[in-house]
Amino acid sequence: MTLELYHFDRSTAAQKVRLALAEKGLEWDGRYIETGFDKRDQHDPEYLKLNPRGVVPTLVHDGKVIRESNVILEYLEDAFPDHPLRPEDPFERAEMRLWTRKIDDGVHIDSRTVGQCIAMRFRSLEADPAIVEKHYREMPEIVRRKNDLINNELGVDSPLLPDAVGTFKTLFNEIDTTLADGDWLVANMFSLADISMVVYVNRLASFQMAPLWDDLDRLKDWNARIMARPTYVTAVTDWGDTTSQKRIELGNQAFPKVKAMWDAA
Repeated sequence: MTLELYHFDRSTAAQKVRLALAEKGLEWDGRYIETGFDKRDQHDPEYLKLNPRGVVPTLVHDGKVIRESNVILEYLEDAFPDHPLRPEDPFERAEMRLWTRKIDDGVHIDSRTVGQCIAMRFRSLEADPAIVEKHYREMPEIVRRKNDLINNELGVDSPLLPDAVGTFKTLFNEIDTTLADGDWLVANMFSLADISMVVYVNRLASFQMAPLWDDLDRLKDWNARIMARPTYVTAVTDWGDTTSQKRIELGNQAFPKVKAMWDAA
């Protein structure tokens, strides 16, 4: 049995798959996809054969290709049922899927908007304009391309940013409220719901935004408990982040404007 994971360090989608693999005790071979403007592994023709959207992660299990992080998480549960991360009860499993569905319903797109506007646009601003133009011209994802071009140009003044910030204010408050009933989001067990949400909390925290939810004590406790799990350390923390210093510097600069949006949401 072989598992290959195409991924990179700071991808929230890749982080949650690495976390699920760690929780299930599965060994895997990594294929690191460098997404910088100067290399662009995700647009390599060979990778696009595996993942026509040109995104990560992609899982290959004994030659079978599985794409899309939520699909991969469910696939791992079906293929490797030991150490389950889904509730057994059908209703509780449906509740879990309502949480994971939030990602595809807008959370992931809004997360990219927040990241690009606050900090990640620096990569496009520092790169050769011709390379940047080629990168976006060849990007298969039309929505991602259009949003990036707006967000890279306007930063925290992007018209897309206030709604994206509002998405996370609503989401984080919902997480905090749900945790009043137990330690975890669903069925009093650590599940795919927790895995899917926690990576977004820590993505925003990496941009120095954590003071925004300083009053959400249950969310902060839940996040700290997950980050203390050995599996989180090996799957997320130990991978580090090649842009961490820029995230800190630019996040601190952006915080006052983002806080105003949070307060107004």
